[in-house]
Amino acid sequence: MTSDNMLTSEEKNVTTVTAGGINRIELDTRIHLCLISEETNSIIEETLHEVCENLKVESNEFNHLTLTEELGVADLIILDIKNVKWGCNKIKELRAEPEHFLKPILAVYEQAPDNFTELADVNLIWPVLQSEFCIKVKDLVKVAANVQDLIAVPNSIGETGFRKLLMVRHLYTRESEILAPIRNHQSSVGYTFPAAQILFKVKPGEEVAFLEELEEAQLLTSKLIDKVNICPFCEHTQINFRELCPHCRSLNISEETTIHHFRCAYIGRESEFRRGINLTCPKCSRELRHIGVDYDKPSEVMWCNDCNQNFSEPLLSCYCLACAKTFPPENALIKRINEYKLSQDGIRAAEEGALPGSGLINILKKEVGFYKREVFMEMLRIEVFRCRRYKYKSTLSRFNLASAGDNATSRKFKNDFAAVINQTFRSTDLFTDSSSGEMLVIFTHTDSVNARIAFSRLKTSIDKIAIAKIDLKYDLVDLASQDDSLDGIWEKLN
Repeated sequence: MTSDNMLTSEEKNVTTVTAGGINRIELDTRIHLCLISEETNSIIEETLHEVCENLKVESNEFNHLTLTEELGVADLIILDIKNVKWGCNKIKELRAEPEHFLKPILAVYEQAPDNFTELADVNLIWPVLQSEFCIKVKDLVKVAANVQDLIAVPNSIGETGFRKLLMVRHLYTRESEILAPIRNHQSSVGYTFPAAQILFKVKPGEEVAFLEELEEAQLLTSKLIDKVNICPFCEHTQINFRELCPHCRSLNISEETTIHHFRCAYIGRESEFRRGINLTCPKCSRELRHIGVDYDKPSEVMWCNDCNQNFSEPLLSCYCLACAKTFPPENALIKRINEYKLSQDGIRAAEEGALPGSGLINILKKEVGFYKREVFMEMLRIEVFRCRRYKYKSTLSRFNLASAGDNATSRKFKNDFAAVINQTFRSTDLFTDSSSGEMLVIFTHTDSVNARIAFSRLKTSIDKIAIAKIDLKYDLVDLASQDDSLDGIWEKLN
């Protein structure tokens, strides 16, 4: 797995991580600008050269701006777009690649498109004042520098975790950026987040599940933008609300005036009485001349053209255009559509290059509750003393749940997994997470044999409900052992 935030080039900053935090050793830091044009000659190339030279003169901060034709080493991408379709496809192509996803993109159009793409950081219409062009380039150079400052991501994070971290880092490198939903009739929820949808390689609307997982992990904060009705079967928003006959459930209904003939007491639809411009009773064939004398019109009611029954209120039903299922309106689910911002935990994850846990871990956190690490450490110290003083067994375990697929995006799996967690663990078991994304749990008054039984039962239950394979790995340490100090216990786990 590679990405542009892996610091492997000698021209990028060398970053070392120590116990006291992150120390940067400043070397010959360069920002490479890559100009891409559909045609050989670019009308903005000369201006771009002038802007770079002006920025170098303006401040030492921009002394190392360099133009390159190699996309792989580019830190900032500038597109000269003559054909709008080509430009949009090129931007999508760039954002779809993890190695280019974080790189700032400046799109320069020769003709204004109907809609600017949200995938570019800045959109400009040429010609533009050199001063304005210079300001936009300067802003994006700062974004590129932010991307260069990011530390490497460990391969153990997994493909999905890596893409989630890229989404977090995308917001982090563009300070105070908001991830806003865009209306899209092709989306399963009526809205889409273009950058997230391209990054996670899913259909429009399906990326919302990944953003919700990041919110559950407290990496993002949300603000409600809209609520949409979705199908309870396929969770799609393409619902047709239909009025039906309550007697035969036919769609063939219409609203029509009712006529009451006083002489023969016949009640029927106006269309039954109508004979050209005159009204004639279909029962007794007498002509109706004067309203209030021969007849009256008590109301306008609904009539079924199939079963000929009348009714005051039709039956309202929902028909899903995506899965063809029918259901009553009260069964429709309400989907929250949010805009997202980076939280403090998200900032920390972006800086450290690590996520607090997968979707499975987030469900686990929600169900059992996690203690802060320093609180957990104090509880562990006390539990070790209690075990050795009062001669009973407790077990410390480090474990990890790794999913080979997107189990946690299924609503049913989330509910089933939460039920399994509650059946397996007790309220007296104590949890926290480690910096590597693994979990630590203290099984109080439980020896290692019974702790293994608990994990075996957990694995069996998960296998029954999982959509894709889930690996469970764990280590156990006996807290009652007199041979280990607290430091020795950590050595065994690590």
